[in-house]
Amino acid sequence: MAKVKICGLANYNDALNATNFGTDFVGFSFIKDSPSKISEKLALDIISKLPPFVTPVAVFCNEDEKAVTKVIKKLGIKNVQFNGSESPEFCKSVKDAQCVKIFKFFKLNSVEDVFVMEPYKCVIDYLVLDVSYMYEGQTKFNYDAVLKTEEFKIPIFISGGIFDKDIKDFLDKTSPYGFEADSSVERLPKRKDYDKMSAFIKAAHGLRI
Repeated sequence: MAKVKICGLANYNDALNATNFGTDFVGFSFIKDSPSKISEKLALDIISKLPPFVTPVAVFCNEDEKAVTKVIKKLGIKNVQFNGSESPEFCKSVKDAQCVKIFKFFKLNSVEDVFVMEPYKCVIDYLVLDVSYMYEGQTKFNYDAVLKTEEFKIPIFISGGIFDKDIKDFLDKTSPYGFEADSSVERLPKRKDYDKMSAFIKAAHGLRI
């Protein structure tokens, strides 16, 4: 059974629904230009009301360490995701200073791109991979890039606008640790779709939809 991370949560009802459906991680965006950016105050209020078995993750992109540290301390959070060009040294500094686990996002366009992750191997705890590409107007996925990345022996979350219908192919062809959903389970900006979240989580957990 694959794990699930629902990201871009911006209100308590969506976070609670995701939790009730069985998500393992809930992601809150602190990315400046993100349409799902959330305030520290609201994130803290949501997290304080969620059960302890769901793991909150604070998501950043090219933020300075001081700002990241401020959020970590205010939320009392133990998991951080970096979606930008953060260096291995930056990731290690945050990890060591704040005793947090690090998720690092990469967009892979080819198998060759896998090698950019090499310096991060001994620093991060999870990889978040977008291996999608467009072909003749349709979204396709580079499964070979996932297979190559699996050689790093780091838990991998598949990201990049995947839907519940895409999960089975990934599980048939690769062995990801989990799947991440954000815009693919949205109804409106800052509002998740009840049915889409449920279907996504059930597909990842191998339950009948």
